[in-house]
Amino acid sequence: MLLLHFVALAISAAGYVVTTFVNDKAICYLYPESLRHSGQAVDDARSIHQAFDICGQNGDVIFTNHVFHINSVMNTTNLVNCNVILQGELRFSTDIAYWLSHSYDVVFQNQSTAWLFGGENVTFRADGGWYNGQGQTWYTQNQNHSNQRGRPISITFFESKNLLVDGLRIIQPQFWATFITYSKNVSLTNLYVNATSNDQWGTVNTDGYDSWNSDTLLVENAVVQNGDDCIAAKGNTTNLHVKNITCYDNFGMTIGSVGQYPDMPDYVENVTFEDVRCINCMEGAFIKTWQGVTNEDNLNNDAGGGGSGLIKNVTFRNFEMTNVALPIQISQCIYTEADGRYCNTSKMAIEDITWSNIRGTTRYNVGASIYCSDVHPCPGIKFENVHLESVNHTLGLPMYGTTLQEEVYQCKNIIGQDGSGVPCNRVAPNNYGQVVTSNIKE
Repeated sequence: MLLLHFVALAISAAGYVVTTFVNDKAICYLYPESLRHSGQAVDDARSIHQAFDICGQNGDVIFTNHVFHINSVMNTTNLVNCNVILQGELRFSTDIAYWLSHSYDVVFQNQSTAWLFGGENVTFRADGGWYNGQGQTWYTQNQNHSNQRGRPISITFFESKNLLVDGLRIIQPQFWATFITYSKNVSLTNLYVNATSNDQWGTVNTDGYDSWNSDTLLVENAVVQNGDDCIAAKGNTTNLHVKNITCYDNFGMTIGSVGQYPDMPDYVENVTFEDVRCINCMEGAFIKTWQGVTNEDNLNNDAGGGGSGLIKNVTFRNFEMTNVALPIQISQCIYTEADGRYCNTSKMAIEDITWSNIRGTTRYNVGASIYCSDVHPCPGIKFENVHLESVNHTLGLPMYGTTLQEEVYQCKNIIGQDGSGVPCNRVAPNNYGQVVTSNIKE
């Protein structure tokens, strides 16, 4: 009698949530409101919240194989011993005015999210389902600008411990696709992200994966096609392992940017990126920090700088670069490098960074640009078996518009440079940006 009453309550209160029990375990099956509203895009967020209220602790939540319309923000946190299975499509609305004013704040860089998700001992598996951010509306509206207050991260995994996300596919993310924050022991496996634009505007700020203030992280088996960082470790990311990743048309593997906030030191330690393929990328394996003084006018539309901290023990290993504009870089004034302002003021120390078994082709004649600030020269920089050559060289063609026909490796302020293995043949300028569009001329 109790079981029958509970099921009836769930259906009545939540529209299309059907609850059953198996060995005292609650299982919530979600069905979209459109099934009883002549296919109309009625908001399913209320039903989704109800399902997690009923089954989010010691239960299962199953999105059945239908289209779910998400027209409002979702907060499904504080889950415990919960399994989530996504069989259908989560289709987020394109009501820009709503999202700009309602997205949940995530603290970092004045950013926000459409969905806060998190808990302890939780699995989230996509069983044929996917997340559709309908991002084209955002790409067109944003017109190649960068950070925009209220533009939502697709899903933020928040205050989570022992979380596994497997098989998630995010198509046309609104902003960053995934964000890990204030979490420990989180694994994203078999991740797929695709952000492509069908008009003249690009997919700026559609990072595939970002982590911040989190520890013991795994990203394994991922394919990311987008217009920004493929995988990025932001401040206070520690013990991150990234393995078997394919990146298309983006900025590859990234540490940073870090050092943005004077009152929030950043420590990024023990990070390994390995078995990575970067295809037609702008960058491959790089580190970017803010300058050491606060700047209110920068190219990122997000003021900052002056933060301190340490980047230590980072390994980029087993990379295959294909037509990459700038395979390897360290920059310590990433948003003021255009005119070289403050590049020697960075308070971020960088040490013990290794690039090992890096092979492939460069789009231009530059293999690496490593610029460490005068304030913090970099010890422990190592190249091991790094072999890069320009696409033109592999075709037997000259590099046009330049007298430099050999691969250029720019360096500045590397402690122990002679024993680093870096074949430095040019001094790195302090204003060398992360978007490279031509050969180094002379």
